[in-house]
Amino acid sequence: MRPQEYDVVRLLRSLPQYDLSVGAQGTVVMVYRDQGLPPAYEVEFADDDGVTQALVTLKDDDVEVTWRAGT
Repeated sequence: MRPQEYDVVRLLRSLPQYDLSVGAQGTVVMVYRDQGLPPAYEVEFADDDGVTQALVTLKDDDVEVTWRAGT
């Protein structure tokens, strides 16, 4: 299922430049959809205190939805 805004997603690949490993969870804060281009997702990764650790633009094959907002 494709991520939507406010969904929680899990990383499917490591992002060492952000110190994020496979399985890190983040929240989709923006979905980019332009005709003719694949969708992209702005995902915020935060620590246990809610402090943002990274804000990263990712593709469909970088993440999977673990929790759907509004369900």
